[in-house]
Amino acid sequence: MTGNTIESLKERCRGISLGIFAGDPGNLRGDAQASAGWGCNILHFDVIDGVFVPQISGGPGFVKALAGNMIRDVHLMVQRPADHVAAFVASGADIVTVQAESEAPAMAIERIREAAKAAGRPVLAGLCLLPDTTLDEAGDLLVKQPDLLLVAALDPRGKQPPDTTRACARVAELKQRFGAECPLIQFDGGVTADTIGEIAAAGPDMVVSGSAVMRAENPAAAFRSMRDAL
Repeated sequence: MTGNTIESLKERCRGISLGIFAGDPGNLRGDAQASAGWGCNILHFDVIDGVFVPQISGGPGFVKALAGNMIRDVHLMVQRPADHVAAFVASGADIVTVQAESEAPAMAIERIREAAKAAGRPVLAGLCLLPDTTLDEAGDLLVKQPDLLLVAALDPRGKQPPDTTRACARVAELKQRFGAECPLIQFDGGVTADTIGEIAAAGPDMVVSGSAVMRAENPAAAFRSMRDAL
């Protein structure tokens, strides 16, 4: 990584964060290496514990093994993130995002920063807001000044489809609230070739896309098309 400050890391956190777990489960390393050749420099890891969200996926070992020189963007959709953030920082995560709706998310944000200090390198502490979590409800967490806010277009605990229009409005709401002091804004959920234009117009700094790229007939072309739309 060039530079060793939070600000230099933030400058690199732009564009498409590729949801690598949407790739071939038997060849994730190959998929990660191939994506670097497309111009991808950020890998997104959705880590799910089977408690906060019914499914189970990922762990620190995947983060350590797959990213190479790419930015490692970890989204912890887990019930008790404070118990796990240090392990992901130790695995090389550059971004660790926790759910506002999880247990003790404020403690988790503090522990991300403690782990980054112990590791001697910058790590962005992120906060994800699900669609029905209002900014007022998240107020006590926003005062923790997260480095990144992840706007989710769907709640992974339910079966409702993503509402990208509503999430785009949330992006605008955050930008208005924070102004020039706005954290990085990441958009996740329902990002496809059909929605990327609307999402790009909302102006997030980073967009997460997994299946729409990795399961496309031509993943490299799908990635570049969405990247160029931002």
